[in-house]
Amino acid sequence: MRRTVLLSMLLALLVPAVARGEIVWLEKEYDFGLMKEEAGPKTGSVRLVNTGPEEAVITGARPSCGCTGVAYPDDPIAPGDTVKFSFTYNPLGRPGRFEKSIRVYIGDFDIATIRIRGNVLGTPESLSTLYPVEAGPLRLSEKRMAAGEVTYGKTRHFFLNGYNQTADTIRPSWVSDDPSLSVSSSSEAVGPGDIVTLSFYFNSRQRTEMGPLEIPVRIISDSKPGSPETEVLFTADLHPDFSGMTPEEVNDAPRCYAAPDRIDLGTLVSSAGKPVGFRFAIRNEGKAEMRINRIFSRSEAIKITRRPTVIKGGKSAETEGLLDFSSLPQGAFNLKIEILCNDPLHPARTVSVVGIKE
Repeated sequence: MRRTVLLSMLLALLVPAVARGEIVWLEKEYDFGLMKEEAGPKTGSVRLVNTGPEEAVITGARPSCGCTGVAYPDDPIAPGDTVKFSFTYNPLGRPGRFEKSIRVYIGDFDIATIRIRGNVLGTPESLSTLYPVEAGPLRLSEKRMAAGEVTYGKTRHFFLNGYNQTADTIRPSWVSDDPSLSVSSSSEAVGPGDIVTLSFYFNSRQRTEMGPLEIPVRIISDSKPGSPETEVLFTADLHPDFSGMTPEEVNDAPRCYAAPDRIDLGTLVSSAGKPVGFRFAIRNEGKAEMRINRIFSRSEAIKITRRPTVIKGGKSAETEGLLDFSSLPQGAFNLKIEILCNDPLHPARTVSVVGIKE
């Protein structure tokens, strides 16, 4: 054991340590300011001084992102010398503000962190890819936010990014008349090349109707009169929540059935042009009262003209509708009608409307 310790001490004396000196950084931050993507990579630098009695060596540097390159002297820094530590930021495909860090290793142990920042004014090519929706000075990352299926009582949070593609500061705003969807912004004023994030918060408890919903939101690009605006759409499918029901409640709950669940209208002649009527019954084969939350079709060709709202246990009620087949293409069609109710086992039933348009 003693021989091993002595050998380790001897090797430590024989292997020279990397000189570290005493380094003082004159700057540890650098701001590129507003830079154009089309101008390509841009280089900046900070300075460091060796204030110690020994030479110092920069042994490595690690940027936080592959978009940043570094350059520094390989030779030892003599006592009293000042040198530059340089870095280059590549803005290609990176419009908007950025902040990166570079870890610099001096000698064996010393680590310094350099922070660089800036703002990139993007090219039309980059902006059309990252922010394809254009609304005057403001570009948006998307025009539709789809929440999919949402259980009543739950919430959804979505983010929409906007980019100021001009050299002026803008102040975007929005208009939404639906109380279930609130919108907020990460910044009131958006500088040239800046990114703003719009937060959309959906509270399903503010809705009274189940099924698919579409909530339009008007995004106004600036506070100046006549500023361009565009409409984005929030969509969701709202379903009842049965998670709190006991087994006994489920057993006594309503049971929803449609009869028939396939309506064949046969061959329809285009020249007739007159909407075709149809009807079907909804039966409640359960014990409890059945509430019909909604009866609808995702096809604009179908309009429900009469529908029940409540059906007692063991009873049935008729639903009536019209098919305006003038908008349908020639050939066979198969359109769906959806029934949403408080049956925990079958909260959604489907009726098919089929036929052939000649």
